[in-house]
Amino acid sequence: MKNLILKIMSDKISGLLRHILTFVGGYLVTSGIIDEAILSEVVGAIITIIGFVWSWVGKDKKENK
Repeated sequence: MKNLILKIMSDKISGLLRHILTFVGGYLVTSGIIDEAILSEVVGAIITIIGFVWSWVGKDKKENK
């Protein structure tokens, strides 16, 4: 049950993070600071890196138990 709750929270947090990044990116695009192609690449890279770190930390915590 605990793993299910953690999975649901993980999904919600990652979804929230994607929305925040998209909002900030949309602001940067409309301000002319970056273009849409760069926004797509940056958001994808950030989500990938965060997912990798989150996975690494989660596995590290399980091994230390």
